[in-house]
Amino acid sequence: MQQVEVVDDDRPVAAAEQPPVAGRARRWGVALLVMALVLVGTQVVLAARDRAASARFAQLPGVLRPVDPDLVARWAVDEADAEVLTEGAEIGGLLVGVRTGPDGAQSVVALDPQTGSDRWATALADPDPALGQRGARASRTSCAPVPDGEQDGTEELVACLVSDALLGTSARGRLTLARVPTTSRVVVVNAADGRVVADRTAPAALTFALLPGLAVVAAPGADGHAEVTAQDLLTGEVRWRHTSPRPELDRAGDVSGFDLVTVGDLVAVTEAGSAVTLLAADGTVARERERYDRLSRDEAGARLEVLSGYLAFRPVTTIVQPGRDDRRIPGRLVHRAVDDGSLPDVELIEGSRMQALDPASGDAVWQADRHTSGPVLVLRGLVYCTSGDSAGEIVAFDGRTGSVVWTANAGTYDQLARLMTDGRVLLVGLTPGEDAAAGSLSAYSLTGGERLWQAPLPGGLDAAWTQGHLLVAGESGDPAPSAVLGSS
Repeated sequence: MQQVEVVDDDRPVAAAEQPPVAGRARRWGVALLVMALVLVGTQVVLAARDRAASARFAQLPGVLRPVDPDLVARWAVDEADAEVLTEGAEIGGLLVGVRTGPDGAQSVVALDPQTGSDRWATALADPDPALGQRGARASRTSCAPVPDGEQDGTEELVACLVSDALLGTSARGRLTLARVPTTSRVVVVNAADGRVVADRTAPAALTFALLPGLAVVAAPGADGHAEVTAQDLLTGEVRWRHTSPRPELDRAGDVSGFDLVTVGDLVAVTEAGSAVTLLAADGTVARERERYDRLSRDEAGARLEVLSGYLAFRPVTTIVQPGRDDRRIPGRLVHRAVDDGSLPDVELIEGSRMQALDPASGDAVWQADRHTSGPVLVLRGLVYCTSGDSAGEIVAFDGRTGSVVWTANAGTYDQLARLMTDGRVLLVGLTPGEDAAAGSLSAYSLTGGERLWQAPLPGGLDAAWTQGHLLVAGESGDPAPSAVLGSS
């Protein structure tokens, strides 16, 4: 007996004659499932790469938190917290800095960068009538993240120098000591809750810097030389001292150039009269004192750029990096407001037409075909800058060849343009144009230069710029921010 199967038309068909559709369907189904899994896996990998790239960009100095066109003023910056915003540091998602109260009392506070509200506050110094006077320039009381800021592997730490020094301004506009420092302390607090971890006496100081495990404090001596002391950050034990020779120039109370700057395991001691000495972490002199025209540190704090010969019209920049020989580059380097490290073998030189040099040979790699101005942004091998060849022109150059990738006209000749980025788009902040009530912020594609959106600044504010990872705004003629901006 032969098996039969009944189909819709009631016509009997032999099972042996049935086409093997089910088997083929199963094989196609497996193939489609595999293809779908491959596509999903690819999308997951690409999404993970995008997230990793976004996270990496978000950590770069100068890169903003994500900015969208629905701009609002997140919080108003009052006088007491202006210094926290401009001189503080973002640590563990908080904005940590020194606040001076109306009575002159000082405290280290942590602000929520999204709302401006206090998370915690720890008292540093008692009321000081001199500091409480309106317009008084605070002492060099300041805070900085502790390098490798962990204790027992769990705590991020912040160190603050508390000094009774007061700063003033001379008739020539130079920074002077209105009150010579007599006492100093180094206070270390937990960045998460403000709990005091250490509070140690230090030599009378005007400024300080941090090296791994060390607090380095400094003040000018009676004849203007630098007196530098390094002590254990937590115990206060003195590890080494350094005293510089007497400066060549009459000190005349000028302290405008006096400071400490760290890069890696080196600390640069800068003195009035534009002299710099580099000290190693053990206090030995890594570079003897020399005169300079400008001293700057790159945004990531990975190197020092020492400019000399500028006033003699023969500028040379010496690049100092820990663990590497010094490099001397002819010219004055363009400031990179954001640098993702994608052009490690190209140095950008200022000029009416920006040049790119090979740092090893000093040879020119390319020169811009139009007038350009800094600061610039370096992202994914492209150099973004403004140009004066046409009204409000923005230019993206290929950083290795100098060819123009794209141009865009963002505004007019009378509008001041600031370039910024959140890692996703190029942001251009413009001061008000003719008959405009407020400044504006525009977003352009990083790759093609298409304008994606434009929004007026809230509250009739004139200008927007970056402060750390925050977008701030204020009056165009006043560099002090009056509001922190964000999306609604």
